[in-house]
Amino acid sequence: MKHAILVGLLLALAVPAFIHSDSVLAIAIYGFMAASLAVSFNLIFGFTGQLSMFHAASFGVSAYVVTILVTTFGWNFWLAIVPALAIVVILSLIVGTICFRFKLKEFYFAVVTLAFSEVLRLITLNWNSITNGSLGITIVDTPKIWTPSGTFAIAGGVAWYYLTLALLVVVYGVCSRVLKSWIGRCLAAIRLNDQLGETLGIDVFKYKLLGFAIGSGLAGLVGAFYGFYAGFVEPHFLSISLGLDIIAMVLLGGVNSLIGPVVGALVLTALPHVIELSAELRIALYGSILIFVILVMPKGIVGLLTSRKHAA
Repeated sequence: MKHAILVGLLLALAVPAFIHSDSVLAIAIYGFMAASLAVSFNLIFGFTGQLSMFHAASFGVSAYVVTILVTTFGWNFWLAIVPALAIVVILSLIVGTICFRFKLKEFYFAVVTLAFSEVLRLITLNWNSITNGSLGITIVDTPKIWTPSGTFAIAGGVAWYYLTLALLVVVYGVCSRVLKSWIGRCLAAIRLNDQLGETLGIDVFKYKLLGFAIGSGLAGLVGAFYGFYAGFVEPHFLSISLGLDIIAMVLLGGVNSLIGPVVGALVLTALPHVIELSAELRIALYGSILIFVILVMPKGIVGLLTSRKHAA
């Protein structure tokens, strides 16, 4: 698996040298950001066992905070990411503390996190003086990188391609490091049986909250970049439909590995463009894929391929 990931990364690095289509690069860029979201979500869902509907809110809040700080207050893009992530982490700690103190699980946890997410969406929708309401905020600035030879503006498909690929590598690397540490072992025990974990001396509340905060913070990191590539932010960034898209990506790729959500995200991002679906049909397709995956291949694409490889 490690060799396959390395080969995939090397191929991804070489893509702009052979493909010069802006539309293909755009699909890849959105795919990388979607994959980053899916990987961070799977840290909460697949490896901790919590079906969070707060992920889209973490993504959207960070996108709004960075955009407002840059466009309204003139902050530097990279500095604006710091308070945006701090706000996302604080919100996730508040939401997580409420949910985990009351020991909410499965359906109840999903409903409560969805309620908090919807509250934040309504705030962005109605706080017209700051968020511009349903019209959203248009972004004309571009992030800049300082190099010894001068300032380099991140503009154009190739620059954004490598930036979002690097973002995916960072998110994947952080999640991988967390899962390989003592935190990951505690999360695995909690996912299997949190009551048994308590009897073994694991602070279930602490580690659930920690996993929730890390995953939400990484979603916020993705949101900070997304708005500046898309050129706007809007309340839809916090919507339930985005949360369902993330779940579909994770289930399609497979919840039992980190690479699974990457595969699922890339497939679902490219598919509507390949067969040219409208937004309504895309939602129907996602729903159909969810039903198919749950019924036919519950381990997802990566899980199915891995099981066949072992069987062979």
